[in-house]
Amino acid sequence: MILAVFGRTRILLRTVEALAEAGHSIAFLGTAKPSDTDGTVEEDFERCAREVGATYFRGKLTAALSGVGEPRPKLGVSMNWPSILGADEIGLFEDGILNAHAGDLPRYRGNACPNWAILNGEQRIGLCVHKMTPGLVDAGPILLRRYFELDTTLDIGDVYRWLERSIPEMFVEAVGAIERGGAVLTEQPADPSLSLRCFPRRPEDGAIDWTADSETVLRLVRASAKPFHGAFTTLEGNQTVRIWRADSFVAGFPFCAVPGQVLHSKSAGVVIACGSGSVRLMEATFSDGTDAIPVVGASLRNRLK
Repeated sequence: MILAVFGRTRILLRTVEALAEAGHSIAFLGTAKPSDTDGTVEEDFERCAREVGATYFRGKLTAALSGVGEPRPKLGVSMNWPSILGADEIGLFEDGILNAHAGDLPRYRGNACPNWAILNGEQRIGLCVHKMTPGLVDAGPILLRRYFELDTTLDIGDVYRWLERSIPEMFVEAVGAIERGGAVLTEQPADPSLSLRCFPRRPEDGAIDWTADSETVLRLVRASAKPFHGAFTTLEGNQTVRIWRADSFVAGFPFCAVPGQVLHSKSAGVVIACGSGSVRLMEATFSDGTDAIPVVGASLRNRLK
């Protein structure tokens, strides 16, 4: 099948490779301003386009594809495109545009859905491949759906490793079904009360409020872990400390401590008081990448703020 692929992230580049290996022809490959957490740049897409024999473009779909002769791409494949597509863009393709969305549609729509799901205490992350609807966010009938089961030991990095494996596989399956005429589409419910619109998160949203309960603090750590910028705090209001891994810790005795105060330090980590309960820091670094655990745990007078 002749395809046009456009979007951002390393996952989409792997999708291009998987689609080409499955025998599909990538006629066009386009991208936009890179994501600040993914690490891929425009040159990666340009190089990939050369490798699969596609025409590379950056910018508007209509400008890149409106003058294309035959044979035209019948289907678009997209992920992480930075703007909402309208009828002009989707109408360029006879079979529409497929989008991969890391959210349990129709519940989680919009941006940073896996991060918000962890923050909200969800027990699983949804992943959908759906056909786009002009002018709407993450709307349109769903072809495929999968789930990643969460527990308190898993963070956003584990979710993204699953996405890297699953999304290329699902796109290959979905494109194959459309090519064979065997795709089964399931319409999303129209009831707006079933949808939760998620908005973008920024690095500063990872600031830890130690007056919160320990579960809230741990959710923020899990939702902000790599490949994102990390949940963060400061040591005595000075050095920034980024916390990459932590777990729940039961002190085993009643205590009086200021939220953010060091309760004790062991070889397995440093225990910090929260507004309710406590957490153990397992991996934390200063801005220069050095291990912050020994310094933070050096004194019971130390406080994270």
